[in-house]
Amino acid sequence: MRLFSPRTSPQTMRRSTIGAVGLCMALAIIVVAGATLVAPSAGGSDDAERGGTMSISSTSTTARPSTTSTSTTSTTVAPVAVLPARVFATGNEQLDALLATLPAVLFEAGAPVHFGYNPVDCCFAGGYNPEPNEVWVSEKALGSPAALTYVTAHELAHSVHLKSGRADGLTAAVAGAPVVRAGSPWDDSEKVADCVAWALYPAETAASGLTYWDCPEPYRSQVVAALQ
Repeated sequence: MRLFSPRTSPQTMRRSTIGAVGLCMALAIIVVAGATLVAPSAGGSDDAERGGTMSISSTSTTARPSTTSTSTTSTTVAPVAVLPARVFATGNEQLDALLATLPAVLFEAGAPVHFGYNPVDCCFAGGYNPEPNEVWVSEKALGSPAALTYVTAHELAHSVHLKSGRADGLTAAVAGAPVVRAGSPWDDSEKVADCVAWALYPAETAASGLTYWDCPEPYRSQVVAALQ
């Protein structure tokens, strides 16, 4: 058996060399490409630097509802008492209409108002009976709206003076005033009733021409104060 080494020609060496070089270049390209695909930059991606608000590899997005607190303030309104409208049935529509417009103070004594002549003391434009505390207004008061207003206010003022808690204050308000009905136990009450009419309805009272007196100062102001 004879040992021998194969013969190598220059052409064979050139091919081997070229093949080796090509293989090394291919390996280098693969290594570089792999490094590019696999290894990220040391500092992370740009998105990571922005806090991760967007990620390409993310497959789902979770929406977080905003929490907004809303406060409401409720205001409680105190109920307002509504008084029923006063309804009158005196037998005269004109008188009924007037009564509905008069101030509540004139009805404090609770005297009912009738249309007609006072059965106890006939036959005047108006009258008041302390017992049983009732007011009468007759057809003689219908001569004008002013007369009707004055007579009605005057007679109701008698009831307020004599049958309500304002009696003492109203009597004191006209103390010292001149006599208007001499010799009559009604003198003070006539002065009070006229002063009330003058205080509440000065124009109508003046136009009526039916008054006992004009209730000058300081009596008129004192009566007004007693009605407060």
